[in-house]
Order: sequence, then C-alpha cells, then structure tokens
Amino acid sequence: MSKLQANISGIIKSSVIDGPGNRMVIFFQECNLNCMYCHNSHTIGLCNLCGTCVDTCPTNSLQIDSENQQIIHDVNTCNRCDKCLEICPENSSPFYKQMSVENIISEIHEVKDFISGITVSGGEVMLHAPFLKLLFQKIRSNSELKHLSILIDSNGNINQEKWDSLLPYIDGVMLDIKAYSVDIHKQITGYSNEKILNSVAYLNLKNKLCELRFVLVPNYNNDEIEIMNIANLMKSVSPSVRKTLIKMRNHGIRKEFAYLKEPNEDEMIHAKSILTQSDLDILVI
Repeated sequence: MSKLQANISGIIKSSVIDGPGNRMVIFFQECNLNCMYCHNSHTIGLCNLCGTCVDTCPTNSLQIDSENQQIIHDVNTCNRCDKCLEICPENSSPFYKQMSVENIISEIHEVKDFISGITVSGGEVMLHAPFLKLLFQKIRSNSELKHLSILIDSNGNINQEKWDSLLPYIDGVMLDIKAYSVDIHKQITGYSNEKILNSVAYLNLKNKLCELRFVLVPNYNNDEIEIMNIANLMKSVSPSVRKTLIKMRNHGIRKEFAYLKEPNEDEMIHAKSILTQSDLDILVI
C-alpha cells in the first residue's frame, strides 16, 4: 500500500456541474492563489493547530490532538454552523482529512457504476501532482475503473513539469483566467499570472485544454481593454475548447470582500458582446 497521502477537504459522489456527465468530484486542500471572490476560502490554507476553531465552536465538537498533530472533529455533536470556517486565521478547516490513494480508489469503487468520470479540484489540486499521478495510474490500470474520464479543475498557477507528469493519464483540464493584466491579476488573487498564461498555451498545444473560464468582477477586470485581451487569449486556443463567462457572485465570499459588486445584466451583456466580436462561442453562467 502506498504511503503517499493528500489532504482532502471533501468528496462529492455525484455532480453534473464539474464536467460532462455525472461525476465524482474530489476536493484537495490548499491553494496557491488568494482570490477575493473565493467561495471555498476554507480550502486555501492548512491548519496550524492554533486552536481558534476549538475555542469558537459553540457545541464543543472540536479538540486538539497534540500527539497526532490534528484537530479531532465530533460529527455527532457538530451542527455545521461553520463558525470555525469563518474565524480561521489561516483560511483553513478542521474538517479536511488525510487520505491515501487506496482510500480514494475505494470511494470511487462505491459509485463506479453510476458515474462517467472523476474531476479533481481544490483548493489548487496541482499542488498534489505526485499523489495525482499515482491515483490516475491506479484508475487507468483498474479494469473496473479505466472507463472513467479524468478531468483536472485548476487555476494553472504551476510549472510545466507538473503538467508533463500527468498529461498521459488525463482527458482534459478546466482552467480559470482571473485577469490578463498582471497588475489586475495581483489585485484579485495576490499573485502574478505568468505561470497561468503559460499553462493555457501549453495545455492547448498538448490538446488537453477542455475549458477556459473567465469570472467577471466589476471595477477590476471588466474594462474594455481587459476583456479584449481575454478575448484574444481565448481566440488563441483551439475552437474545441469551451469558453465560459461567469458572473461573479458575492454570496458566500469572505466578509472582508463583501464590498465586491456583482456584475449586473448590462455588464454581462457588454462583456459577452466584446468576447463574441472575436467570433468566440461563449457560454454564460
């Protein structure tokens, strides 16, 4: 049995919104961006056992296990009020757990007859490339699972060699573009987008890019020049790649970013019109 483990924040055994068909979605903990509008901000960081969540829990369902360096979560008393997620200074969660490749393969076997594939997501799943490689190898070599398609949902903020280690095993990558301008990208995510733009070009070259998504955020990435640059980027990849314009929604984002304004209908129409002027077929969500 492999000793390799990964921090898993959750598994959805049936989803129709994370790729084609009915899919199992595996969410990995930890991210290398810090997006203002992140709706899963509790998957950004890793627990440092500071105890803030333990002190905050209204049902005393959390305690620190110092010996094993982990938070113990009592599911029987927890009412999932999520106050621990709101208060965590590390943008982490006491609920994620370490799982082996064998653990996840076992979970897939439970639903293999009801799904068309798996999608790995995050956090940023590509931070776990060695784990993913072993997981994908196990799926491809298993006669009962090898029919399942494998998709990666990523922000693309990683080096090319990590892609190279996984491309032989996957069917495609769904990638997010937060902004084209480096300055705007840093405002939204805290980081540069150089690696992301390189990932777009490289995955397209390798015929592994299956979706390119752009989230519209008023007052940040919705000016005409920025959207035109996004349009040119989308135009540069294969016509077979699905291009998606997504409306930023502030429900569920962190309180410090509650000031973010959702794009209205006119702003969405305007953004789509700029994109479609480049003869792009745009899906709006």
